[in-house]
Amino acid sequence: MILGFAGLPSQSVGRGGKRADIHRASSTLESMRYSVEQKAEVHATLEAILDRLDGMTRGPDPWEETCLVHALNFLESGLYDRALKELDECVLPAGERSPWREQQINRNPRRYSVGRLRARLDGVKAAIR
Repeated sequence: MILGFAGLPSQSVGRGGKRADIHRASSTLESMRYSVEQKAEVHATLEAILDRLDGMTRGPDPWEETCLVHALNFLESGLYDRALKELDECVLPAGERSPWREQQINRNPRRYSVGRLRARLDGVKAAIR
């Protein structure tokens, strides 16, 4: 659900507008949108999933990899609620996954190990300090 959507920056700014000001303002609003505790909770959830994979001594399957990469993309964008939704999808049992989406995901080459995902998470955590 989009609350208070006022159009894209290119639609909101007149000629010679100040895009940098708009970007700064929107990034400030995003950073204020989630508390430090909420951010830490999402980080901990993602870390727990990675720890679980390490404990199982395996890398993520294609479904898990895709969900984790999407979650990290959302975290890097400051969209913690969307990241949490991807993490919920990540831990779905195989029988509850969308067959169509899983078929599409299985077409993609695997690229991410747990270590690489963890490194990206560490980067996200470092960026908010």
